[in-house]
Amino acid sequence: MDNYMTQKHVFSLIAKGHVMKLHRTFSIFTFFAFAVLACNQASATATLGGVVSLVGGSGACNFSKLIPLNTQQDTFMLSGATGCLGGSSSVDLQGDAATGSVGLRATSSGNGLGSSQAAAQVYFSDHWLLSVPTGTAVGTYTIPVSLTLEGSISAGALSSFQFNRFMDYNLSIRDFYAGVSTTTLFSTSGSITSTGTFTQTFNGNVNFRYFGPGSGLPMTAEVIASLFLPGLNEGIVDFYNTASISMILPPGFSATTSSGLPLVFAPVPIPPAAYLFGSGLLGLLGMRKKHNQ
Repeated sequence: MDNYMTQKHVFSLIAKGHVMKLHRTFSIFTFFAFAVLACNQASATATLGGVVSLVGGSGACNFSKLIPLNTQQDTFMLSGATGCLGGSSSVDLQGDAATGSVGLRATSSGNGLGSSQAAAQVYFSDHWLLSVPTGTAVGTYTIPVSLTLEGSISAGALSSFQFNRFMDYNLSIRDFYAGVSTTTLFSTSGSITSTGTFTQTFNGNVNFRYFGPGSGLPMTAEVIASLFLPGLNEGIVDFYNTASISMILPPGFSATTSSGLPLVFAPVPIPPAAYLFGSGLLGLLGMRKKHNQ
């Protein structure tokens, strides 16, 4: 049978409010998270944290450590290892606000039935501030976004029999000042249940509202990334520095983290006007020019 000490450590922390539990249905997670965040102003610093819980030697040795998920910081690293009586486990976590990425790597070696076990979670959230060129018209701009997840699970790896999956992931980006809808939120979530290499980039679009200079409501993207390892009994799960969020900004646009760190995204080879929807300002300007001629 599984040795559930690792899960008990992790979920006791969840019960105390230190760890955000990942719901397998993202819609539940979305409405819970955004219901809370809607009442808050955009943060001044990214939040990064994680939890590690390890068991070795059928519980004869263990290791647990928590950095609260709401810790305000721009970089994050947490590692732990334990081993005794022929069993060992380890975890490495990292997060970086400047690259909009998180990573998780875990190993476990024992009898495959829970004598050794690794469990962990890493969580990142931030508010990216988007700057626009002088003279940009008020309106809604559709910006391409990408959510990337790459990693591998070693052949012969075994997850905890209690969970029957290796890892859960959640990645999302949305207009912070808009309601949650299919046009203002792009997200992906799921579980990885088999061994092998996992490489996936999810591409979509998010509408961002620009209210004009001096409005007090800058164009702001809220980003969230989380990786959750419920229980690894045997093998290696390596998704270190491979979960990331990015945008393709119109020419002249720029982006920074909430604490002012620059974010570098590839420009798109089309004019900024192509991103303007709904305001009708470009049509009016064209008609006025034709009338003057």
